Amino acid sequence: MKTSTTYLANLTPLRGIAALLTVIFHVDLFLGGGNILLKFDDSFLINRMYLMVDFFFVLSGFVMYHVYGKWFNESVQRGDFKWFTIARFARVYPLHLFTLLYCILLYGLFLLAGGVDTSPMSVISNDWLAIPSHLLLLHSMNVNEWFTWNNASWSISTEWWMYMLFPFLVKPFRGLKSVGRSLVVATCFAGYWVITFLIVHIVTVPASIPFVAVNPADLSINVSYQYGFLRCLFGFVLGMMVYQFYVEGAAKRLMANGYTLILLTLGLGLCLHFAVPDVFSVAFFPLILLSAAYGSQNMNAFFGTKPMQRIGDWSFSIYLVHQPIAYTIVTIMGFLNPPNPNAPAGPPPQMDMLTGWIICVIFIAFTLLVSYLTYRFVEVPARNWINGRYGKNAVPAVNQA
Repeated sequence: MKTSTTYLANLTPLRGIAALLTVIFHVDLFLGGGNILLKFDDSFLINRMYLMVDFFFVLSGFVMYHVYGKWFNESVQRGDFKWFTIARFARVYPLHLFTLLYCILLYGLFLLAGGVDTSPMSVISNDWLAIPSHLLLLHSMNVNEWFTWNNASWSISTEWWMYMLFPFLVKPFRGLKSVGRSLVVATCFAGYWVITFLIVHIVTVPASIPFVAVNPADLSINVSYQYGFLRCLFGFVLGMMVYQFYVEGAAKRLMANGYTLILLTLGLGLCLHFAVPDVFSVAFFPLILLSAAYGSQNMNAFFGTKPMQRIGDWSFSIYLVHQPIAYTIVTIMGFLNPPNPNAPAGPPPQMDMLTGWIICVIFIAFTLLVSYLTYRFVEVPARNWINGRYGKNAVPAVNQA
């Protein structure tokens, strides 16, 4: 059995932090279209938190190379590819399927109980015809016109197909010299600019919900249900390149300290705050990842605490269960208080900031509780069963991205 040798403990909490920031972003959307927890007049910090998904992509490329790179250094053998595929399937599919089935059951019960769905966003999202694309992890591959069912799982779709491509990238990337790696990194950022100035313009939005369209003037890379794979590809490859710099110890003296990590985080925060073009915000992700991976005494002590590690362990559950929890709340409220079918389509009404934050904190606490349960009773048992039965326990127990 092939394994990697080092558990990079500092990376685990980063997943949890990014997942929680994604939850805050979505809570803000659910409460009032993304302008409740922090007003746009004050800051765009929360409004740009969709970029945490891009951090996941960069982190995933780094960790995949760390854990599985040795498997494919020389070639892609059929057996290694099989065990790798089973290991990745065991990691992402059980919880994806669980949350998908929950969303389908929830909506079915709502309709059977006599609920009437008058929200155009909900009608489009709960599309029965989109279920096969979710089962096949194709729902972010330009087959649907909008987010469907567990909306957040779009990124799982893109990551799955990036996993399938990853083994074939290891050998050619391993042979790159500094100039070659720099060209690959430059190509990734050029790809982000292509998304910003070209792809965003051609993403379609259902006619019934025109208010959700991404404004090209925002200079955003926020594409997902269409062309989301490109966004994942560029981030994942950046992560692979950063890992090679990490192995060589590039800039370690500069990067391996908490002050550098804090400055990089502040730089990222300023970019988000002022809503600079997304490509500049994304540029901080590889550097933050490199600094955390190198670590330092104080950094290691902070990230190594039990709460930080647990949040990281639950990060996948946090990411995949928070929207089904929100759908449950919205469904119950919609059943108890049916919406007015004659009301014009548009964003939900807004509330005050304090009430929004109280709801957000309560929602996060409940999400953490549910995430602990799904991690313990769905994620881990399913992963162990699949790997034990079909993968010959091939999955290494380090930094499961």
